[in-house]
Amino acid sequence: MASFRTALLATAASALSLAATPAALADGLSFTNYTTANGLGNNVVLGVYASGSSIYAATFGGLSISTNGGSSFTNTTTANGLGNNSVSGVYASGSSIYAATTGGLSISTNGGSSFTNYTTTNGLGSNNVRRVYASGSSIYAATTNGLSISTNGGTSFTNYTTANGLGDNFVRGVYASGSTIYAATDGGLSIAQQSDPTPSAVPGPCPCSVPPAPSASPANCVVGCGQRPAPPADPLRPDPG
Repeated sequence: MASFRTALLATAASALSLAATPAALADGLSFTNYTTANGLGNNVVLGVYASGSSIYAATFGGLSISTNGGSSFTNTTTANGLGNNSVSGVYASGSSIYAATTGGLSISTNGGSSFTNYTTTNGLGSNNVRRVYASGSSIYAATTNGLSISTNGGTSFTNYTTANGLGDNFVRGVYASGSTIYAATDGGLSIAQQSDPTPSAVPGPCPCSVPPAPSASPANCVVGCGQRPAPPADPLRPDPG
């Protein structure tokens, strides 16, 4: 993992809301508000994610899930395996749901019916997880004590802190795209570029700047440098040396 580069960018956010341009508002844009009357666990909503007609609301009283565009919600709590009913952030992909709670990172693989909770025992920097993002088997948890990254679906995490270049250990948000990771911290926006896998070593000295071909050896190291191997010696031609 490459070290983090901190960009001096101050950010502050206290709520999530939809925004529209004045022109759009002039066209009659209006909001419909959903509350505990629709099944939300609490009217204080700290985060939201949506995909198609499914909506996931992170509330002070649990993770509320709607599959009908918000008309009604089913609220999930510690009774379903959440680490805590105070949910700060949420992300979903297919049937997998990731809930950032103040008691750990809770992951469901069955659409929210049940959750498995992951904590500092699994390597999280803190059980207070503020936001979460996932891509494949990689999970990124923004905690109050570092950015915790798992590459095996949450079984274990590696935690990164100011020692790795984060602007602050209090991480409020995270996003990843390809090999680039973005961490929103209390000390700036920290960006990491993951290194390419280390090439396998080959025996013998080889000053090539790129990995040699598998068949390369000190005698034909030029192969690994992207050049053609030297032609074999012609037994009928005298050695010019």
